[in-house]
Amino acid sequence: MKKIILLLSLTITSVTFAQTRYWTSYNFSIEPQNQAAVYKLLNDYFTANPTSDEVSAYLYENHFKDSGNNYSHSLIWAGSLDGMGAQYMPKQDKDWELLLTKLTQLIDEFHSATMGNTVVNIGENKPIQRYFYLDVEDPQKYLTAFNKYQKFRPKDRQVLLGGFSAGRSPDGETHWIIIGFDDMKSAMDPGAYRRNNAQVQKAWDEYGKNRGKSNLVRNGLRIMLGSW
Repeated sequence: MKKIILLLSLTITSVTFAQTRYWTSYNFSIEPQNQAAVYKLLNDYFTANPTSDEVSAYLYENHFKDSGNNYSHSLIWAGSLDGMGAQYMPKQDKDWELLLTKLTQLIDEFHSATMGNTVVNIGENKPIQRYFYLDVEDPQKYLTAFNKYQKFRPKDRQVLLGGFSAGRSPDGETHWIIIGFDDMKSAMDPGAYRRNNAQVQKAWDEYGKNRGKSNLVRNGLRIMLGSW
């Protein structure tokens, strides 16, 4: 089983910006008593049918969310363009068809499906992830400011930035950010590292000024349950 991060980065000691990766997300709700069964179905399938070297699959619990984003879980595919293209090529897979049949019996409601890319991938995979959906006016300006600030972030954080290309909600999100943490304490107060560091706070203020106009559409927190 591969243990690699969502929309992958292999950065360990320094900040790097990898090639663009692509992803699809299927969002649905299941009752709490069925969560273990859903995980087991997915884990059994991917153990017997490993994903390719260019694609990974992830299961997340959507833990803190607003009423317009109120699904319980996401199944996400992420990888290179070639890998994702191959993943969606028509093929006969009786094991996959059986898995879908069993999952459908456990899923209470289908919520949405989205597609997009990841252009910044920093840090190791983290189990606790805060996500932010944004409406960005000038994507290149935002990306430049975002990249410039990365050297000031704690080295134990996971940082991802990307965009939506399909399945956007009527609320108008164009981009997303994910910040990953080792524990809930860090996720609850993510800006603590800036408070007693004037240089970092100044860099944060400059980031806010230089990234152009953007609006927060929604935010939440998700927990990784499995990766394959």
